Amino acid sequence: MSDLDAEDLMMRQRALLAALQGRGVSVLHFDRNSRCDMAEGLPEWWPSSPLGKTLPEALPEPAAAACRNLDEHGTAEFHLTHDGDRHTYAIRSIPDDGGTIAVITDISEDRRRQAAFAALLREVSHRSKNLLAIVQSVAMQTANHSGSIGDFLDKFRGRLHALSSTQDLVTDSDWRGTALHTLISAQLRRVHPSAHQNVHVSGDNPILTPNAALHVGLAIHELAVNAAAYGALSLDLPGQIWFDAHVSDDEPGALVLEWRETFPTRAASAEPRFGTLILERIVPLSVGGQAEFTLDPNYVTYRLEVPAGEFEA
Repeated sequence: MSDLDAEDLMMRQRALLAALQGRGVSVLHFDRNSRCDMAEGLPEWWPSSPLGKTLPEALPEPAAAACRNLDEHGTAEFHLTHDGDRHTYAIRSIPDDGGTIAVITDISEDRRRQAAFAALLREVSHRSKNLLAIVQSVAMQTANHSGSIGDFLDKFRGRLHALSSTQDLVTDSDWRGTALHTLISAQLRRVHPSAHQNVHVSGDNPILTPNAALHVGLAIHELAVNAAAYGALSLDLPGQIWFDAHVSDDEPGALVLEWRETFPTRAASAEPRFGTLILERIVPLSVGGQAEFTLDPNYVTYRLEVPAGEFEA
């Protein structure tokens, strides 16, 4: 080999090593006798030098076992643990003029991303099914408590928008949930743009889980719609609303939500409707808590207890 050829080969080798550096890629070459005569890019903590060894001998046992079971494409995966960290490697065997080139790639990060993505897809699927089940239930019950198609569409559209706006808040938080005060503001503003003039919010502002946010948001929607039609948010007879939230002293403490509204025009003896069913049964059942909804000539009062597992204080 001429000096020029040797210099060119060295340059190419340096370029290859520079490209491999930091990429988690190692290259081993095995001669015609299946003995390793070159090893580049192996991790510093690799158990032993592979030089002079056959492919199975050159690799730790998990990798050696994988090499004995290469697939039809000449590839396999194995795992090694170092300092408590689990590394996943892919090994590929390539014939080379009577010898063999083994390319070992650290694919740990790829596998972690794939696992996280798969978990995210499962979570999205689970949440989507739950949301669809809620929508189906709301649609059926709204239909059962509507006197006409127009009445059904008006009520169902409002409830669907309430769920949608809450879902937007949950999505914006990367599915963590949403702050209670933000949820209250969003639902009231959607029903009555100037509701802040009549509503006084106080107390704790915990982060509700996605499930609790959806159902508490639906409860606030029902209370706000009733207030706009019959009570404190109506144009004919405006009143005041106090909304307070506090974590009880019990262990573990539940989140207690209280809505108190003045000047309702709807009689306490009025026929029960689906809105009442949402407040008294569906919402507390869905969050695993308890609720009480009362109407009297002077006040509308709603009290909901949300268990500790459905919020972050």
